[in-house]
Amino acid sequence: MTATVIDHGIDPDPDNDPDHPVPYLRVIDVAAYRLGGANLSIVIATPLDGSERSQTRLLDKIGGYLGHIASAQFIADAGTAPSPENTTIAVLLHPDSSDTIRNLLATCTTGSGRIMRVSLCVALTMSP
Repeated sequence: MTATVIDHGIDPDPDNDPDHPVPYLRVIDVAAYRLGGANLSIVIATPLDGSERSQTRLLDKIGGYLGHIASAQFIADAGTAPSPENTTIAVLLHPDSSDTIRNLLATCTTGSGRIMRVSLCVALTMSP
């Protein structure tokens, strides 16, 4: 089985900040659709500090993902409406990111009746 890789250009947006660890708020970093759901990932490839700006950008990015999974396009791609059982958002966080960010993400994973689950994966760096 092969996967289709789609590389989209990034539309100009005043909120884009290519130098920030969360550079593009309105871009889905990784999406893996399957019949009956999807796994979406936010990739934070460089250390994310705990500043208010970084927290806001990360939450805005997650909000964009939530908007996407509530869309008709998501249902068309996934073949069903999202639920906590069939749709996940994983945040792949650089290991040197702030504990403030980890704590913030922990608040996104609690509670019942949410449309999705947020899981935190700390990416490990490999040394040569």
